[in-house]
Amino acid sequence: MKKAIQTMSPTVKNTIFVILYCIPLAFAIFPPLYLWGSGQAALFLGAPLSIWYWLFDFLFLVAIMFFFYWVESVRGEVDPEEDFAAGKERN
Repeated sequence: MKKAIQTMSPTVKNTIFVILYCIPLAFAIFPPLYLWGSGQAALFLGAPLSIWYWLFDFLFLVAIMFFFYWVESVRGEVDPEEDFAAGKERN
């Protein structure tokens, strides 16, 4: 898996993440999906379904960002200044 990520072109990587990022974005701003989620009064684990709608949308977006960071870390595209700021010395 890491070998495939390392050999992936930057255009393919960016296209994949734009598509993945647009999914929670569509759930957040596309009116029919938003109205469906915000109009639900049913309870799920003690909270209204509309709260779970936004929570799952947020968690999906955070998972995509962590996955994107991991892919860039595997490809060696993470800024080395971040490691230096975290207390790691440069080689």
